[in-house]
Amino acid sequence: MKKIIVTLAAAAAVFMVASCAKDNYDAPEETFRGAFIDKGTGEPLQVAPGTSINDGGIRIRMMEYSWSDNPTPYDFFAKQDGTFNNTKIFKGTYGVIPEGPFVPLEEIRLDIEGVVEHNFEVEPFLRVEWVDEPKMLDDGTVEIKVRITRGTDNPDYQAPLNDAWLYVNQISYVGSSSYSTLLSTYIPNEEFSNYTLGEVLTVRTGFPNGYNGGSGDANEFPSISDRPYFFRFAACTETANSGVKRYNFTPVKEFVVSVK
Repeated sequence: MKKIIVTLAAAAAVFMVASCAKDNYDAPEETFRGAFIDKGTGEPLQVAPGTSINDGGIRIRMMEYSWSDNPTPYDFFAKQDGTFNNTKIFKGTYGVIPEGPFVPLEEIRLDIEGVVEHNFEVEPFLRVEWVDEPKMLDDGTVEIKVRITRGTDNPDYQAPLNDAWLYVNQISYVGSSSYSTLLSTYIPNEEFSNYTLGEVLTVRTGFPNGYNGGSGDANEFPSISDRPYFFRFAACTETANSGVKRYNFTPVKEFVVSVK
Protein backbone atom coordinates (compact mmCIF):
# COMPACT_ATOMS: atom_id res chain seq x y z
CA MET A 1 0.00 0.00 0.00
CA LYS A 2 2.82 2.37 0.89
CA LYS A 3 4.44 1.68 -2.49
CA ILE A 4 1.18 2.50 -4.28
CA ILE A 5 0.80 5.79 -2.40
CA VAL A 6 4.37 6.81 -3.22
CA THR A 7 3.84 5.94 -6.89
CA LEU A 8 0.62 7.98 -7.07
CA ALA A 9 2.29 10.95 -5.36
CA ALA A 10 5.16 10.84 -7.84
CA ALA A 11 2.75 10.68 -10.78
CA ALA A 12 0.80 13.65 -9.41
CA ALA A 13 4.02 15.64 -9.03
CA VAL A 14 5.02 14.89 -12.62
CA PHE A 15 1.55 15.94 -13.83
CA MET A 16 1.72 19.20 -11.89
CA VAL A 17 5.15 20.03 -13.29
CA ALA A 18 3.99 19.25 -16.82
CA SER A 19 0.87 21.37 -16.36
CA CYS A 20 2.87 24.31 -15.05
CA ALA A 21 5.34 24.00 -17.90
CA LYS A 22 2.50 23.89 -20.42
CA ASP A 23 0.90 27.05 -19.01
CA ASN A 24 4.18 28.92 -18.71
CA TYR A 25 3.86 30.83 -21.99
CA ASP A 26 5.27 34.30 -22.44
CA ALA A 27 2.61 36.99 -22.17
CA PRO A 28 1.44 38.46 -25.50
CA GLU A 29 3.48 41.58 -26.24
CA GLU A 30 3.37 42.13 -30.01
CA THR A 31 1.57 45.22 -31.36
CA PHE A 32 -0.83 45.53 -34.28
CA ARG A 33 -1.94 49.07 -35.05
CA GLY A 34 -3.19 51.21 -37.88
CA ALA A 35 -6.28 52.95 -39.22
CA PHE A 36 -9.22 52.56 -41.55
CA ILE A 37 -8.98 55.16 -44.29
CA ASP A 38 -11.76 56.33 -46.61
CA LYS A 39 -10.37 55.47 -50.05
CA GLY A 40 -12.13 58.45 -51.63
CA THR A 41 -11.13 61.19 -49.18
CA GLY A 42 -7.96 59.89 -47.54
CA GLU A 43 -9.48 60.66 -44.14
CA PRO A 44 -9.87 58.25 -41.21
CA LEU A 45 -13.23 56.50 -41.22
CA GLN A 46 -15.53 57.70 -38.43
CA VAL A 47 -17.48 54.90 -36.77
CA ALA A 48 -19.46 53.93 -33.70
CA PRO A 49 -17.51 53.53 -30.46
CA GLY A 50 -17.78 50.34 -28.47
CA THR A 51 -16.32 46.94 -27.71
CA SER A 52 -19.16 44.72 -28.94
CA ILE A 53 -20.37 43.66 -32.37
CA ASN A 54 -23.80 45.03 -31.41
CA ASP A 55 -22.34 48.53 -31.01
CA GLY A 56 -21.99 48.63 -34.79
CA GLY A 57 -18.40 49.83 -35.14
CA ILE A 58 -15.43 48.12 -36.79
CA ARG A 59 -14.63 44.58 -35.70
CA ILE A 60 -11.15 43.26 -36.50
CA ARG A 61 -11.14 39.47 -36.55
CA MET A 62 -7.77 37.72 -36.30
CA MET A 63 -7.12 34.01 -36.78
CA GLU A 64 -3.71 32.61 -35.90
CA TYR A 65 -2.69 30.07 -38.52
CA SER A 66 0.69 29.35 -36.89
CA TRP A 67 -0.70 26.28 -35.12
CA SER A 68 -3.98 25.44 -36.81
CA ASP A 69 -5.76 25.66 -40.15
CA ASN A 70 -9.03 26.22 -38.32
CA PRO A 71 -8.20 28.53 -35.39
CA THR A 72 -10.60 30.12 -32.93
CA PRO A 73 -11.23 33.74 -33.99
CA TYR A 74 -9.87 36.53 -31.83
CA ASP A 75 -11.79 39.83 -32.12
CA PHE A 76 -11.07 43.38 -31.11
CA PHE A 77 -12.53 46.73 -32.16
CA ALA A 78 -11.36 49.96 -33.71
CA LYS A 79 -11.78 53.29 -31.95
CA GLN A 80 -14.46 55.78 -33.00
CA ASP A 81 -11.92 57.74 -35.06
CA GLY A 82 -11.12 54.67 -37.16
CA THR A 83 -7.75 53.90 -35.57
CA PHE A 84 -6.76 50.75 -33.71
CA ASN A 85 -3.87 49.77 -31.45
CA ASN A 86 -3.67 46.31 -29.89
CA THR A 87 -0.52 45.78 -27.82
CA LYS A 88 -1.35 42.30 -26.51
CA ILE A 89 -0.98 39.91 -29.45
CA PHE A 90 1.01 36.69 -29.55
CA LYS A 91 3.72 36.42 -32.17
CA GLY A 92 2.49 34.47 -35.19
CA THR A 93 0.93 34.41 -38.64
CA TYR A 94 -2.62 35.72 -38.73
CA GLY A 95 -5.49 36.00 -41.12
CA VAL A 96 -7.15 39.39 -40.61
CA ILE A 97 -10.73 40.18 -41.66
CA PRO A 98 -12.12 43.63 -40.79
CA GLU A 99 -15.87 44.22 -40.77
CA GLY A 100 -17.65 47.57 -40.54
CA PRO A 101 -19.77 50.14 -42.39
CA PHE A 102 -17.91 49.65 -45.64
CA VAL A 103 -17.71 47.35 -48.65
CA PRO A 104 -16.39 44.02 -47.29
CA LEU A 105 -12.66 43.32 -47.51
CA GLU A 106 -10.95 40.03 -48.27
CA GLU A 107 -8.88 38.32 -45.61
CA ILE A 108 -5.22 39.30 -45.57
CA ARG A 109 -2.30 37.38 -44.02
CA LEU A 110 0.11 39.20 -41.73
CA ASP A 111 3.11 38.08 -39.71
CA ILE A 112 2.79 39.78 -36.34
CA GLU A 113 6.13 40.32 -34.61
CA GLY A 114 7.22 43.45 -32.78
CA VAL A 115 5.20 46.46 -33.95
CA VAL A 116 3.22 45.92 -37.14
CA GLU A 117 1.36 48.87 -38.66
CA HIS A 118 -1.22 48.39 -41.39
CA ASN A 119 -3.82 50.78 -42.79
CA PHE A 120 -6.96 49.51 -44.49
CA GLU A 121 -8.37 51.53 -47.37
CA VAL A 122 -12.14 51.12 -47.46
CA GLU A 123 -15.20 52.29 -49.36
CA PRO A 124 -17.77 53.43 -46.77
CA PHE A 125 -21.44 52.83 -47.40
CA LEU A 126 -22.09 56.53 -46.76
CA ARG A 127 -20.18 59.74 -46.16
CA VAL A 128 -21.62 62.10 -43.57
CA GLU A 129 -20.18 65.61 -43.25
CA TRP A 130 -20.92 68.68 -41.18
CA VAL A 131 -22.27 71.76 -42.93
CA ASP A 132 -21.74 74.98 -40.94
CA GLU A 133 -21.40 75.14 -37.16
CA PRO A 134 -24.13 74.13 -34.69
CA LYS A 135 -26.51 76.93 -33.78
CA MET A 136 -28.17 77.59 -30.42
CA LEU A 137 -31.89 78.32 -30.82
CA ASP A 138 -34.16 80.37 -28.59
CA ASP A 139 -36.22 77.30 -27.66
CA GLY A 140 -33.28 75.70 -25.85
CA THR A 141 -32.33 73.28 -28.63
CA VAL A 142 -29.34 73.14 -30.96
CA GLU A 143 -29.69 73.06 -34.74
CA ILE A 144 -27.16 71.26 -36.91
CA LYS A 145 -26.74 70.78 -40.65
CA VAL A 146 -25.19 67.77 -42.39
CA ARG A 147 -24.86 66.33 -45.86
CA ILE A 148 -25.13 62.61 -46.64
CA THR A 149 -23.64 61.13 -49.82
CA ARG A 150 -22.67 57.71 -51.16
CA GLY A 151 -19.23 56.44 -50.24
CA THR A 152 -19.00 53.73 -52.89
CA ASP A 153 -19.84 53.26 -56.57
CA ASN A 154 -20.44 49.55 -56.01
CA PRO A 155 -24.17 49.03 -56.79
CA ASP A 156 -24.35 46.04 -54.46
CA TYR A 157 -23.76 48.39 -51.51
CA GLN A 158 -25.94 51.35 -52.47
CA ALA A 159 -28.99 50.40 -50.45
CA PRO A 160 -31.54 53.09 -49.51
CA LEU A 161 -31.10 55.13 -46.35
CA ASN A 162 -32.56 53.37 -43.35
CA ASP A 163 -32.33 55.77 -40.40
CA ALA A 164 -30.07 58.26 -38.67
CA TRP A 165 -29.16 59.73 -35.28
CA LEU A 166 -27.94 63.04 -34.00
CA TYR A 167 -26.02 61.94 -30.93
CA VAL A 168 -25.34 64.35 -28.06
CA ASN A 169 -23.16 63.69 -25.04
CA GLN A 170 -21.27 65.54 -22.31
CA ILE A 171 -18.07 63.64 -23.12
CA SER A 172 -16.27 63.22 -26.43
CA TYR A 173 -17.01 59.48 -26.51
CA VAL A 174 -20.19 59.74 -28.57
CA GLY A 175 -22.24 57.15 -30.42
CA SER A 176 -24.74 54.34 -30.16
CA SER A 177 -23.29 53.07 -26.87
CA SER A 178 -22.73 56.48 -25.27
CA TYR A 179 -25.22 59.33 -25.70
CA SER A 180 -27.87 61.42 -23.98
CA THR A 181 -31.23 59.68 -24.26
CA LEU A 182 -32.90 63.04 -23.62
CA LEU A 183 -31.04 65.42 -25.93
CA SER A 184 -30.24 63.18 -28.91
CA THR A 185 -32.54 62.92 -31.93
CA TYR A 186 -33.62 59.83 -33.83
CA ILE A 187 -34.60 60.09 -37.50
CA PRO A 188 -36.56 57.01 -38.64
CA ASN A 189 -36.78 55.64 -42.16
CA GLU A 190 -39.96 57.47 -43.16
CA GLU A 191 -38.31 60.83 -42.49
CA PHE A 192 -36.08 60.27 -45.53
CA SER A 193 -38.93 59.85 -48.03
CA ASN A 194 -38.39 63.40 -49.32
CA TYR A 195 -34.63 63.59 -48.80
CA THR A 196 -32.22 63.35 -51.72
CA LEU A 197 -28.64 62.30 -51.07
CA GLY A 198 -26.31 65.26 -51.35
CA GLU A 199 -28.81 67.78 -50.01
CA VAL A 200 -28.25 69.63 -46.75
CA LEU A 201 -30.23 68.07 -43.92
CA THR A 202 -31.22 70.29 -40.99
CA VAL A 203 -31.95 68.64 -37.63
CA ARG A 204 -32.62 69.83 -34.08
CA THR A 205 -31.69 68.16 -30.82
CA GLY A 206 -34.17 66.79 -28.31
CA PHE A 207 -36.26 64.26 -30.27
CA PRO A 208 -35.02 60.84 -29.08
CA ASN A 209 -38.28 59.09 -30.00
CA GLY A 210 -38.48 60.35 -33.58
CA TYR A 211 -37.92 63.67 -35.28
CA ASN A 212 -41.20 63.97 -37.21
CA GLY A 213 -39.86 66.91 -39.16
CA GLY A 214 -39.03 68.78 -35.98
CA SER A 215 -42.68 69.26 -35.04
CA GLY A 216 -43.82 68.99 -31.45
CA ASP A 217 -42.02 69.86 -28.25
CA ALA A 218 -38.33 69.08 -28.13
CA ASN A 219 -36.40 68.26 -24.97
CA GLU A 220 -34.43 71.36 -24.07
CA PHE A 221 -30.89 71.64 -22.80
CA PRO A 222 -30.84 72.42 -19.07
CA SER A 223 -30.34 75.98 -17.90
CA ILE A 224 -26.58 76.23 -18.08
CA SER A 225 -23.93 78.74 -18.94
CA ASP A 226 -21.12 77.93 -21.37
CA ARG A 227 -20.98 74.17 -20.97
CA PRO A 228 -19.35 72.12 -23.74
CA TYR A 229 -21.34 69.32 -25.37
CA PHE A 230 -20.22 66.88 -28.03
CA PHE A 231 -22.17 66.09 -31.18
CA ARG A 232 -22.00 63.41 -33.89
CA PHE A 233 -24.37 62.60 -36.71
CA ALA A 234 -24.69 59.02 -37.92
CA ALA A 235 -26.61 57.49 -40.82
CA CYS A 236 -26.98 53.94 -42.11
CA THR A 237 -28.38 52.16 -45.13
CA GLU A 238 -30.45 48.99 -45.16
CA THR A 239 -27.23 46.97 -45.51
CA ALA A 240 -26.29 44.97 -42.42
CA ASN A 241 -23.12 43.03 -41.58
CA SER A 242 -23.42 40.07 -39.21
CA GLY A 243 -27.05 41.08 -38.71
CA VAL A 244 -26.05 44.47 -37.28
CA LYS A 245 -26.77 47.90 -38.78
CA ARG A 246 -23.54 49.76 -39.38
CA TYR A 247 -23.62 53.56 -39.18
CA ASN A 248 -21.25 55.98 -40.86
CA PHE A 249 -20.45 59.00 -38.67
CA THR A 250 -19.26 62.56 -38.76
CA PRO A 251 -16.24 63.45 -36.64
CA VAL A 252 -17.00 64.60 -33.11
CA LYS A 253 -17.89 68.28 -32.92
CA GLU A 254 -17.63 70.23 -29.67
CA PHE A 255 -20.12 73.06 -29.15
CA VAL A 256 -20.52 75.30 -26.11
CA VAL A 257 -24.16 75.43 -25.00
CA SER A 258 -25.54 78.34 -23.03
CA VAL A 259 -29.19 78.42 -21.94
CA LYS A 260 -30.45 81.29 -19.81
